[in-house]
Amino acid sequence: MGKVERMGSGVRRVKSLMKQAGLKPPVFEADTFFRAIFYRDPEYSLKRVPEKVTVKVPEKVTPNQRAILDACSQNSHVTSGELASIVGISDRKIKANIAKLKAKGLIRRVGPDKGGHWKILS
Repeated sequence: MGKVERMGSGVRRVKSLMKQAGLKPPVFEADTFFRAIFYRDPEYSLKRVPEKVTVKVPEKVTPNQRAILDACSQNSHVTSGELASIVGISDRKIKANIAKLKAKGLIRRVGPDKGGHWKILS
């Protein structure tokens, strides 16, 4: 079956595979315990912040939020109840999505709740 022939070759295989991957060789320590220390590629280190993360990620707009923006751009005087029927979600979810759109700086209410209108900012 070939099982016994590979027995006891694990450390040698690990060293070989790490070398093939271009990584620093592992360190094996044995005192009262056996320890194996593996060094990962610095590109995947948890202590280093990748440059991609430092760039501001654009805010994502969900399909429901996109539908709200589209409806408000077509009719700036649309109500939340009308938006609920247009988008197909509850009035409570419409209000939550509008709050998120306001927080993202994409929409603003001009005037009072009754008689006011929506202004699309971006």
